Amino acid sequence: MASDEINQANLVNKAMSAFRWVAALRFVGQLISWLSTIFVIRFLAPEDYGIIGLAEVMRTFLVFFSTMGLGQGLMKVSELTPSLIQKTLGLMVLINGLLFLVQFFSAPYIAHFYDAPELELVLQVLAFTYLFIPWTSIPSSLIARELDHKKTSQITFFSNVLASALSLTLAYLGYGYWALIAAIIFTMTFNCIWFNRILDYPRIPSFRFHGTSEVFKFGALIAISDIFYVAYNKIDIALAGKYFDLAQIGFYAVAIQLATMLMSKSIPLFNIVAFPAFARMNAISGNSNDYLVTTLRFASTVVFPIFLGVAMVGEDLILLVLGSNWVQISGLFAILVVSVPFRILAYIITPAVLAAGGARLDMINSFITVVFLTVALVVLLPFGLSGIAFAWGLTSLCLFGVTLVRGGHFLNLPLMTVFSALTPALLGSLVMCLAIYTVDLRFPTESAIAVLYKLPLGAFVYALFSWCFFRDRSKELIRVLFRLLGRQ
Repeated sequence: MASDEINQANLVNKAMSAFRWVAALRFVGQLISWLSTIFVIRFLAPEDYGIIGLAEVMRTFLVFFSTMGLGQGLMKVSELTPSLIQKTLGLMVLINGLLFLVQFFSAPYIAHFYDAPELELVLQVLAFTYLFIPWTSIPSSLIARELDHKKTSQITFFSNVLASALSLTLAYLGYGYWALIAAIIFTMTFNCIWFNRILDYPRIPSFRFHGTSEVFKFGALIAISDIFYVAYNKIDIALAGKYFDLAQIGFYAVAIQLATMLMSKSIPLFNIVAFPAFARMNAISGNSNDYLVTTLRFASTVVFPIFLGVAMVGEDLILLVLGSNWVQISGLFAILVVSVPFRILAYIITPAVLAAGGARLDMINSFITVVFLTVALVVLLPFGLSGIAFAWGLTSLCLFGVTLVRGGHFLNLPLMTVFSALTPALLGSLVMCLAIYTVDLRFPTESAIAVLYKLPLGAFVYALFSWCFFRDRSKELIRVLFRLLGRQ
């Protein structure tokens, strides 16, 4: 028992160390990427983002087939041999070769369906990115298995910075949506080259697949879940592409990109650390619930005030940062961003479920969410883009509810434990929003510069409320922050 506790403590420390590397380098890299994105949006037209949004629907859908969950299967398998790595690589080569052919030759038909001729060449060029995936996914999964993220974080940092510089330069020179496509291709190429430089592993694929059943069965369930994941994240744009013009699709695509920017970049980074950490913790002690609840407490303390606060100042922020040409997306942005915290919390629970062997349960959760979104879109589509945004927001709540109830039952995690972990941050955030709204009514201003006092005001109110009414939680947050920084 004592040995298990020591191993678990060592694992938590290793996960914390991994998270520090991931968080530090990714934060700086993403900060540069976000600043670049803001300037790129200023240089591009809504129609450019409409084309990229439609192209990403198919690419994102097929990308989740590209690994079939095999990388996560390698993380979870008990005995990892060179032969198994080669066979898994062989499976990925076959899968991605097929995906390349599917996207390349279906591009003309998709472009015709959306009545967007320029979409054909975009899809065909992006199809070549599948050829890099096998030799990127395998080494990154092997590194994640050992919770050794230092070099991985360095690679991702430089790829983000260089890709951001490339897209910004091309956008400034007037290349339109090709600026974003060039950045995608550069990132895939750069990551593939450098992952293979830092890790020595069997790089020659084997096409004799005997003995891969454990990896494939686990990966197949994750892959199906990922397909549903793409469906409830991209079906809104896929549907909008048929009923709205490219400019309107572009406005919606930018609104959802801004609303989910922090989530889309941070959650994959969290999962890189979380899934192998949860898997190892389950192997040592048979339970990772304490670690999960602590993670939820910490995450809720951050995500609720950030996203609800941004929703309160969305119009001012968009006007200040993007300019008057994009201010019309502020309503869509507010609808979308208030639901993002619940989606993030659902994504935090999911790795714990998967690590405990709940791939099938996660697949069913994703299917339920897709059905809910489909019904919501059909009902709310007559209300235009706002209706689609509401459907997306309601789906975030559905995803959180389904994941919490079903996942909590699977993990033997009482709902009240989770609610007690989340309630202080949610209450503090609501009080913060009320304070901002009250001050806005008392001292109305037409200047977008007002966001500069609303944000620190909200932060002060949130911190004061948390310290006065949930002091133990605040002290715990401070301890977690010190631990993340490597201090005791």
